[in-house]
Amino acid sequence: MIAKAIPAGDALDEVTKLNAAVGDLRAKGISSAIVVDSLIASYCPTVARNTALSDDQKRARVARFASRIVRVVYALDSADAVILDVPFRPAAIDAINAKAAAERISPEAWVANAIDRDLKVAR
Repeated sequence: MIAKAIPAGDALDEVTKLNAAVGDLRAKGISSAIVVDSLIASYCPTVARNTALSDDQKRARVARFASRIVRVVYALDSADAVILDVPFRPAAIDAINAKAAAERISPEAWVANAIDRDLKVAR
């Protein structure tokens, strides 16, 4: 049932169908985590069969798809927040993790708090 929900071909080009598939699966009571995992697993063979892509391109394509699926499935309930995908150097991640652990909060919460403090934005 879930595997059939993914649009045929390159699902990245079928955003409307992909959104509808996610909506249908969630309406059937399938958990968000299962929807994400299943759609990514269903998409992998499509990418693997694409001989025009290198292995790095295939990994990038699956990562983009996974990122899109996570955003669609876990769509924010409020327009008051926006998710940003921001790459950090390993040294920055180590520092973020250490500071977050010291404050006993998640690294994501620590980064959001640090940005809010720097920008002087109220939560």
